[in-house]
Amino acid sequence: MGTETGDSQMHEYTKAVYDYIHTLGEVGDEVPTAIWPYLASRYDLTPTETRRARRSAMDELSRLGLVERINVRGRYVRILG
Repeated sequence: MGTETGDSQMHEYTKAVYDYIHTLGEVGDEVPTAIWPYLASRYDLTPTETRRARRSAMDELSRLGLVERINVRGRYVRILG
């Protein structure tokens, strides 16, 4: 599955990241995340694919107002929706 690309795959990654973050807390919580290892193991992605999927998913979730990165280099996110 790691070799698949395209909008439908990225949407799947975004949903997976959103669901994963919600396993860590509720709306309003600041939670530590390990998105990179989660995506790499769940989808058997290469490091490059994992970085791209994580960045795309977090950008989309932020744009939709569902999460907020506390620090762009940190692991904490605030769940907004």
